[in-house]
Order: sequence, then structure tokens, then C-alpha cells
Amino acid sequence: MGILDALIKNPELIGNVAEFTADNPEIAKAAMSFLSSSEGSGGGLGEIVGALQSGGLSDAVSSWLGGGDNVAVAPSELQSALGDDKIAKFAEQAGVSGSEASAVLAGILPQIVDKLSPDGQLPEPGGLDSMLGGLMGALGKK
Repeated sequence: MGILDALIKNPELIGNVAEFTADNPEIAKAAMSFLSSSEGSGGGLGEIVGALQSGGLSDAVSSWLGGGDNVAVAPSELQSALGDDKIAKFAEQAGVSGSEASAVLAGILPQIVDKLSPDGQLPEPGGLDSMLGGLMGALGKK
């Protein structure tokens, strides 16, 4: 069973985002594009967080923005909240299937949102791209 197969069953397996992105650069690039307001295949971080909150995942998103442990979400919950179109766009960019895309996003979004909101607030859309660049740099993917 490959890493993506394992993620479909257990998205929490992405324990170390830096290691995961180093091993899966296309997925990491697709995730950064997905969150970027300028490239925005996912609509940008604010839109994604809003969709997750509206889709019944407010408690989980609040844990990502606040201190403490990040609450995991199931790939099916994430897909339901974001919708098939956004998942399909991410899957196409990442070169994975839709179910793999949902599993990957469920595994990495909590940590990425947590890292992009150190003060508990989402960054302003204009500053997000530089933060994403910094995050990728910190992950060894400049």
C-alpha cells in the first residue's frame, strides 16, 4: 500500500508536513496554489476556511486557528464542505484522484492553517502569498 492509499484510510498519518512535502513536491505545490488568493484554484485561504466553517467544520477550523491540538477532519467531511469542484481542481494539480485529494487535504490543511495563523487570525489576502512562500521555504521547497 502506497502513502496515498494509506492516507485515504488514515489522513492523520501526515504527522510531519515538511517531510510529506519533501516526499511529494507536486502535492505541496498544488496545496500552496489551492490556498493562494492569486492562483486560487481553491479560492484562497479565506474562502476555503469559510466553506469549511459553513460546511459544519467550525469546531475543527477553530482548533486550527487557536492554540492547542488541531482537530482532524475526515476526507469525506472535507469533500462535502469544499465541494467536488474544488477537490477535483486540487486533484488535477496534484496529479492524484479525487479520493486521494480529499485524504491529502484532510491530512495537511489543519497543520498548514495552523502555521499560517500563529496569532489565531487568518492573514490578510494580500500578505498570504508571501506567507505561503515563507512556509514553503521553511519546508525546504523554495
